[in-house]
Amino acid sequence: MLLLQIGDRPFRRAGDTADLDTQGVHREKAESIQDAIALIELYDFDVVTIDLDIVPNGASARDHAVLRAIRAVSRVPIVALTTSADPQVTIRALDLGADDVLTQLCRLEETLARLRAVVRRTEGHAQTVLRWGPLELSMADRSVHINGAPVRLGRKEFGLLELLMLKRGHPVSKNACLSHLYGVDEYPDMKTIDVIVCRLRRKLAACGLPDIVANIWGLGFAVKPEPGQSRLPAAQSALLAAE
Repeated sequence: MLLLQIGDRPFRRAGDTADLDTQGVHREKAESIQDAIALIELYDFDVVTIDLDIVPNGASARDHAVLRAIRAVSRVPIVALTTSADPQVTIRALDLGADDVLTQLCRLEETLARLRAVVRRTEGHAQTVLRWGPLELSMADRSVHINGAPVRLGRKEFGLLELLMLKRGHPVSKNACLSHLYGVDEYPDMKTIDVIVCRLRRKLAACGLPDIVANIWGLGFAVKPEPGQSRLPAAQSALLAAE
């Protein structure tokens, strides 16, 4: 998960970065509207968190200037946070496009669960377990099973499979895969993603699952439609068939 955090919350403890990394979350931080917009226009973030208690000069607490500015340029999922007891602050945030609003500080586990819920709902998934035929991927406990048997995947392999399954039917570019897996600062060589895809395919094949990760020429990678289904647009299906 690629997260943009605007302000100091919700993750501000010294150990949060390591805990987030363990959960496959790569966090970027922005301290101003300008920085946030610049990052959102450059990278495909899975979710953005906004501290509503940060009030730019000349704005009121109910103005939600940061939220309004992001919604003017992007449909990225947004989780807002506030310590205000005024219900109008929450109502206004939801009406302006926030997908969820936290009115108190939560434990790390709860905050991450809320972020996962917003991300998966945005991508059209009702449950935290993503399925493709006999394969089940749990976003909550970061596990993969095929026909009920566990599959051992590395952190990057799991992150890539999770990303592609969330966006099933839509190709993900190599740049987007790399930023999702490594963040926007630690950018390895472009060939790194090919190596991760190769390892993922090999491990899934060893567990009896036919190759489900397709190269789509000029667009990136995608999870193939399940047998009997065709969820890719016709032009993309033709490119996939040519691989």
